[in-house]
Amino acid sequence: MGSRLKKWLGLARNSKYVSAFLTRGNVRAAIYMSVIVIVLECWMLSTLGQNIVQSAAAGKPRDLPWIVSHAAWYVGLIAIAAVVLTYCIRFVQGKVKSGKVVQALLVLFSVACLVFGVHFGNNSYIKGEQVLAFATMTLFVFGIPTWPPIPALVASAITFGGFYAYIDHNVPATLGTQVNLFTLWIATFVVSLSSYHQRLSEASKERELEETNKRLRHIASYDEPTGIPNMHTYRGAVAVLLEGIDELDTHFSVVYMDVENFQAYNGRYGFAAGDHLLRDFAQGLLEVFDNELVARFSDDHFVALCDTAVVPERVESARQLLNSLRGEVRLHLKAGAYELTDEHDDVGLACDKARVACNQIKRMADKSLCIYDEKIELAVTRKRYIINNVKRAVNEGWIKVFYQPVIRCSDGSGELCGYEALARWDDPTYGLLPPFVFIETLEEHREIDKLDRCIIEQVCRDLRAEIDAGKQVVPVSLNFSRLDFELYDVPGFLDEMGHKYNIPSSLLDVEITESALTQQMRELQNTMDSLREERYSLWLDDFGSGYSSLNVLKDFQFNVLKIDMAFLRGFPGNKKSGPILSAIVDLAKDLGLVTLCEGVETLEQFEFLHSIGCDRAQGYYFGKPDPVKQLPAAV
Repeated sequence: MGSRLKKWLGLARNSKYVSAFLTRGNVRAAIYMSVIVIVLECWMLSTLGQNIVQSAAAGKPRDLPWIVSHAAWYVGLIAIAAVVLTYCIRFVQGKVKSGKVVQALLVLFSVACLVFGVHFGNNSYIKGEQVLAFATMTLFVFGIPTWPPIPALVASAITFGGFYAYIDHNVPATLGTQVNLFTLWIATFVVSLSSYHQRLSEASKERELEETNKRLRHIASYDEPTGIPNMHTYRGAVAVLLEGIDELDTHFSVVYMDVENFQAYNGRYGFAAGDHLLRDFAQGLLEVFDNELVARFSDDHFVALCDTAVVPERVESARQLLNSLRGEVRLHLKAGAYELTDEHDDVGLACDKARVACNQIKRMADKSLCIYDEKIELAVTRKRYIINNVKRAVNEGWIKVFYQPVIRCSDGSGELCGYEALARWDDPTYGLLPPFVFIETLEEHREIDKLDRCIIEQVCRDLRAEIDAGKQVVPVSLNFSRLDFELYDVPGFLDEMGHKYNIPSSLLDVEITESALTQQMRELQNTMDSLREERYSLWLDDFGSGYSSLNVLKDFQFNVLKIDMAFLRGFPGNKKSGPILSAIVDLAKDLGLVTLCEGVETLEQFEFLHSIGCDRAQGYYFGKPDPVKQLPAAV
């Protein structure tokens, strides 16, 4: 038998949810039926009493057996209805839970109603009246509760067949009566069948809705890819904990964890394997932070909440867990922790501070955990200050240009041949900020263009003042961030400043760091072509600090090669530095490039650069950066 047919006939086994839904429906049906029966039968008892009084007044008193037999039917049905009503109400209240008892009482009640209908329907039929009591009770029993099709068919056939045999035995039924009873039976069964399938459809829809709602509640509370709580749940749980934190002896910390180099894992094994690793790592964290809060922050970042005293132990266990899952790709776990202090701590801000602490050690191979402290707090406050005040710094003149001389090296003269313009932030609150602090911060927040455009204009203004004063001027090199070429039109702005201050392009050299050339190569090539057309000298800055130096020389055209100061660090103690520098200078000559080595701090270094034919040099040996253009120290 096909599954659809079995389901239609009610022979297929229903799920627990559907069965419970049908039971709840029958409980409600039993309550309605019980109340209606009690009201009707009380009314019938009242009518019976009036009939007895009226008959006695007319001199035709009813005999006692007649009164008892009628009253017994009404009282008996009321009693059964009362029992059913009481049990069903207790079931709804949760005081009793047996659905099978409900079904048994409903069957008993239905049989009583049908017997009642057969009895009084027969009485009416004998008198030549309509069998309304029978018709009412059958529709009542088979229409209100929900019966499976086969039981409903069998029960209705027995009921109608028994009733027909009963009345036909007393008064032979006419053809009209037979047709009417058969029609009523068909109608009753169809009503029961329709009610069953309607309830079944409602149960299925409600089950799907409940499952959907359950899934939505799960999604709202848990991260679907990893199966652990999400940040919404985490924030709520931590907020609840914070309400009573002052009463606890334990100190809690938010731990932020970052799986470093995860992109390499995806590249090696594929995204599906990466998702699998994140899920395994997340499930493992539930064991590492047993009975503690763990959640997925985003991507390959996770957060946890635990006793401050065990933070190092938990992080080390998490690191070992990651090592056991990473395969052949080197993944590193970096973690930051922030200790919650009182109930007024904001959960989101605490997570951000833990993340800031984590970011402090991203480039430290030997460190896995960083605790947020006052030093980091000061750095965060200063960084926030820089971002919020960069426009003001430009407008108020806090951004200043410091010049460092560049000298001629190849001829050994030490003659001045240019300056490098370096940005300094002289702040009224923090004093002279270290360049790496505000430059990195502005680059991180994509605000570096405001600083660099300010420097360009100041340089042009200083050159114009020198020219107007009749001084001899030399070119000034300008440093450009990779982001400058994304945030504004560099050639256009240089031309604008050149026209504004009447500065020829030959006095402005453009320094582009090697790291900037690894991204957006085509766009940068077009920008460099435009600069070259306007006769700006292009410098490759920090050569040797990146990973693709030779490719850069092959793919891009520069005028000056600026060798990173790292090559002179430790010279002459490091015997490898000399040959490398000599080879770089020879290579640059073969490519038609002017060479400039920065970081010169001693006469010995200068003499070595002169000996290998390096064209230019720059460093503290000749002069430190200064707001006033100083002539280089004598060589």
